[in-house]
Amino acid sequence: MYQRRRDNRVQREDEQQNFFMSLSDLMSGLNFIFIIALVVFALNLGSSEVDYKAELEKVTQEREQLKERLQKLEVNVVELRDLAHKLKQNIDLHLAKTADLRLRLLSDINKDIESLGSMRVSIDANQGILRLPNEVLFPSGSAQLGPEGEKNLKILAGVMERHLPCYAGLPDSQRPKSCTDRQWNPGTLDAVFIEGHTDNIPLSRANPHQSNIHLSGMRAIQTFKTLLLADDTGAGKALEQLRNPKGQPIFGISGYGEHRPVVDHATPTAEPANRRIDVRFLLTNTQPPSIIPQLLEELDRLTQQLDRLK
Repeated sequence: MYQRRRDNRVQREDEQQNFFMSLSDLMSGLNFIFIIALVVFALNLGSSEVDYKAELEKVTQEREQLKERLQKLEVNVVELRDLAHKLKQNIDLHLAKTADLRLRLLSDINKDIESLGSMRVSIDANQGILRLPNEVLFPSGSAQLGPEGEKNLKILAGVMERHLPCYAGLPDSQRPKSCTDRQWNPGTLDAVFIEGHTDNIPLSRANPHQSNIHLSGMRAIQTFKTLLLADDTGAGKALEQLRNPKGQPIFGISGYGEHRPVVDHATPTAEPANRRIDVRFLLTNTQPPSIIPQLLEELDRLTQQLDRLK
């Protein structure tokens, strides 16, 4: 029995010794794995630091490039703004010259009419209108010219025949003998509209015209015919043959009735100033603003620069 107990104790000691040896081996293995993991982490950390520095340099470089592009764009915007300002100045000057030219034409026509002492007309310089009061042309409510009205329109036709050819046609048109150096501006007259206007009193049922619109239109047509249709003396023939730079006839007609009054009224009023024939002159300057070709060249250049920045 004693021998058996001794053998059991020896067996337990051997098992304990084997257990501690296995635990020691396990700890050694874990230490080894930990060391390897630590080495791998250190290597990865070094690699990540290198990648971070490279990415930072790339971002910094891209930021500098973007900053440079923005600076160039700002310069381009300033240049475009300056060009737009110059273009506006040139267009304003262009329009002012055209308005001055139209006023010169209207003033010359008005001066000749006054010198003949035939009828009283007025000028609306802002609208480019030669205004003929209704009383010098048509009886009240009628679209038929009286003898005095027809005479006045023939005088007006003769005056316009002396002046309008100086402004009509093409820029290289042959100069008529009647045009002075000051008057000679071929290719600038685009259109002449004969516009009929009435007051705002409704027509009576006995009136053959349907409305003030119809009456004003018929008066404009009658004025057109009288000005442009040649009579025995040939007056009107030259006006009918006038063309603008596009080869289109110069004269046209329109009727507005009471809808474009000179003097506004809330109630029907027989306002004499609103009963009229307006002869509206439209001029166009054949010379474009000098800045436009330069602007187009600059826009092409800036467009190419912007394309390179993309």
